[in-house]
Amino acid sequence: MMKWADIRRQYPNKFILLGDIVEEKITDTKFKILEGRIIKVSDDPKEIRKDYQDYRKKGMNVIYSLPNTPQDFIVENVFVAGILK
Repeated sequence: MMKWADIRRQYPNKFILLGDIVEEKITDTKFKILEGRIIKVSDDPKEIRKDYQDYRKKGMNVIYSLPNTPQDFIVENVFVAGILK
């Protein structure tokens, strides 16, 4: 496990897949990522997205950061409603 600030410093400008996430609730829909276990570091967004989807299908709680994700890693869960026709 590493603190998010340390991960960001060690892997600047990379896509990072994290597991075992420790988060702090800010509001009912917003959370701040405090730390996590590095699963993968990559320059390839497609590779990280595929691995993220594979881990999610296995039921694991994972998240990935973008190269420009700031020191304050804030995640907002947004309800998406669709209309089927």
